[in-house]
Amino acid sequence: MKISLVIAALAVCKTAIAATPAQWRSRSIYQVLTDRFARTDGSTTATCNTGDRKYCGGSYQGIINHLDYIQGMGFTAIWISPVTYNLPQNTAYGYAYHGYWQQDLYKLNSNFGTAADLKNLAAALHSRGMYLMVDIVVNHNGWDGSSSSVNYGSFNPFNSASYYHQYCTIDYNNQTSIEDCWLGDSNVELPDLKTESTAVASGYQTWIKKLVSDYSIDGLRIDTAKHVHNTFWSGFSSAAGVFMTGEVYDGNPSNTCSYQAYMDSVLNYPM
Repeated sequence: MKISLVIAALAVCKTAIAATPAQWRSRSIYQVLTDRFARTDGSTTATCNTGDRKYCGGSYQGIINHLDYIQGMGFTAIWISPVTYNLPQNTAYGYAYHGYWQQDLYKLNSNFGTAADLKNLAAALHSRGMYLMVDIVVNHNGWDGSSSSVNYGSFNPFNSASYYHQYCTIDYNNQTSIEDCWLGDSNVELPDLKTESTAVASGYQTWIKKLVSDYSIDGLRIDTAKHVHNTFWSGFSSAAGVFMTGEVYDGNPSNTCSYQAYMDSVLNYPM
């Protein structure tokens, strides 16, 4: 799957360390769902039956092999799907090829390649004057099963129920409920982290600083940003030290634009 887009930044609020928001604003960003783009051997994943909801073999090396194609269309940055280790089971909704059901922040999803491969992708982009944006999830982890069956010890580093809100279903007319209740359903639950907690915030700050440094990441796309407590963002942004754009999935400009007080930009869903 290849999705081309230009990020519509509604506003720019502060300077990032690696590249300024103004520099990112001038970039044309090509979104790559890593598993669905190209394999290491150079073949595309078009022959994979996506209806099976399984891994199709796309990899970081596969992206590197096609950078001439991406840059040749005029794109100056790529946005890849989350890189962290996800739940390994074949769930009722298939495998976690998309990357949004993470379980271990400190392990990579080996289906996409090795740590060296991800570093090589960043280096290959930078040698062309291009930027690397990585999609990240800070709101939740993923679990194959119901809320009552969650084994919190399967998660790293947040391996205790004390790091999570108690299960509840989301009332989208109530912001507290949006921030504290769980996404997912009884087939694949997404246990909601207490992002207002000092321990959780500190844990994420330690991780994101290492991730950005280890893999020379230039920017972050924040998944499910409106489900995270706003007190979380200041320390996280400082630790990351790079440009952040948030997914605030809301058609109301007032609701969406308010998040510009907490991060460099938001995706323009109201448009």
